[in-house]
Amino acid sequence: MNRSPQAYTELLRRHRRLVWALCWARACDDYERCRDLVQEVSLSLWEHYGGLRPNASPIQERAWVFWHTRTVLNHLLRRPSPTLVPLPAEVPEPQDDSAERVDDLIASLSEEDQRLVRMRLEGYEAEEIGQALGIKRNAVYQRLHRIVECLRNEVS
Repeated sequence: MNRSPQAYTELLRRHRRLVWALCWARACDDYERCRDLVQEVSLSLWEHYGGLRPNASPIQERAWVFWHTRTVLNHLLRRPSPTLVPLPAEVPEPQDDSAERVDDLIASLSEEDQRLVRMRLEGYEAEEIGQALGIKRNAVYQRLHRIVECLRNEVS
């Protein structure tokens, strides 16, 4: 396929209404958001332009633009947008007994789990913890997850 900027510009010209309509629907009538989405889609279409079959019919070309636009929009809009949470005027002081409570919770674990948690709290990476305990890195993650869930249930 001719990957020239002129051919790509012509592709966008032919399908601009389709791209705009899909972006507008996903932007919830927010013009600026829609413009941003159209830019992102246009950039991605250019990057993947070589994936369009060289002898694609107009229907196949439209289907490719439609599919690619929807894929890009799904990917872009799947990411959670950051939300700002207002801070209270005064931040409460931490309870002094919270450190004791954490120590009590850790003490309720088995010796090996205590060692694993303490190493993680000291800043060791999962691979280092795994080497020290003789387990694989993924096992460290699984055990930490299990410990956290167990402690959550205990606190609740």
